[in-house]
Amino acid sequence: MTVEAIVVTHNSRTHVAHCLEPLIEAGVATWVVDNASSDDTVRVVAERFPEVHLLANHDNRGFAQGVNQALERTSADVVLLVNPDCAVSPEAVAGLAAHLAENPEVGVVAPRLRDSAGRIAVSTHPFENLASIVGSRFGAAVIPPALRGFVVRGCRRSSYEACRSGDRPVPVDWVSGACLAVRGSLLRRLGGLDTAYFMYYEDEELCLQVWRSGATVVYLPTVEAVHSGGASTRDPAQAWPHLYRGLLRFQARHRPRTYPLVRAAIVVRAVLGVAWGAARDSVALVQRKPARRTRAWSRIFRVALLESKAISAEGRS
Repeated sequence: MTVEAIVVTHNSRTHVAHCLEPLIEAGVATWVVDNASSDDTVRVVAERFPEVHLLANHDNRGFAQGVNQALERTSADVVLLVNPDCAVSPEAVAGLAAHLAENPEVGVVAPRLRDSAGRIAVSTHPFENLASIVGSRFGAAVIPPALRGFVVRGCRRSSYEACRSGDRPVPVDWVSGACLAVRGSLLRRLGGLDTAYFMYYEDEELCLQVWRSGATVVYLPTVEAVHSGGASTRDPAQAWPHLYRGLLRFQARHRPRTYPLVRAAIVVRAVLGVAWGAARDSVALVQRKPARRTRAWSRIFRVALLESKAISAEGRS
């Protein structure tokens, strides 16, 4: 099966070479779509990796649209989506492609992810609902760990166990888009990634649509990749609002009955976040570190309060 990789970058200069080197070594045709980086990402890719197909946007179009730009130009049997802060060895590329070749019912397959220190990262999840959102977003400071475990119950726990101790392929609801291989014909039939998501939740949406198409999503713990994290999302004031906007959009589309409760929970969480963020930012300023949490939670509050009706309308359309 032919394999092509798509890497979407934004200010990813410090990570992108570590991502591209093993892909080039594996002989994988690789597309880099840069979303208006203000650092040297484009120069690094152009000078160090001339064999890479480079598309440099003049504006930040988001992750999903970046992927779709490259997808329009590919015809591979397997499309490998890789974040610029993720390194996928040639052996891992071969393992993911082989699993799709040997299992025609599988639409998406993802490896076990480890961080740069070698620790296993949780990268499979159940589809979110009101209980899991409350349990995961409010944190131990508000909901004690024991109660959080009760709220999210067995489905989330089984997903986590598959990550931490599983040794066999296992079907899961959805996998992290940091690294996944998707059957090219299926991704094209679905129209690529959903560009309503600027960044975050496009991976959960993709996996849901894969399941609805009749294919399966599989976590493959015998294949591993290294995901160091944080290549394009260092500032929470920039990243977190996109996260919560995506959460609201996904819930409006697929859980409309509980959408008002999800929105209310996010408003409460944002108010608490502003209060706690102010305290933490005060400490950060004393330590001469960036103070960003108050601004991040203020923006999330505005998303939940002012954009929620528009997001809900989009979900119903």
